Amino acid sequence: MKNWVEIIKKYLRKVNKYWIAIIIFAILTFFIGDSTILKRISYDQQIKQLRSEIDYYSKEKEKNQEKLNSIRGSDESLEKYAREQFLMTKPNEELFIIKE
Repeated sequence: MKNWVEIIKKYLRKVNKYWIAIIIFAILTFFIGDSTILKRISYDQQIKQLRSEIDYYSKEKEKNQEKLNSIRGSDESLEKYAREQFLMTKPNEELFIIKE
């Protein structure tokens, strides 16, 4: 037991107390608490993912807006869209579906 105490005292004499305070402060600041480095990294990753989702949905919105504008343009385009997407037919008309 005395050997351990002597060893600790021997090394503590060489270590500056200010450095110990700085190291403890750094550990508390960066690794323990509400805003740690690990949480910051995970938040940054989530932000990047959400930004990419925003870009994706913005592009999808533009595509859908173009489709909507083209459909609203004329009755022919509306009829074409309804026939292609919902398989609608006129009376006395037959529909053949060919699967590839």
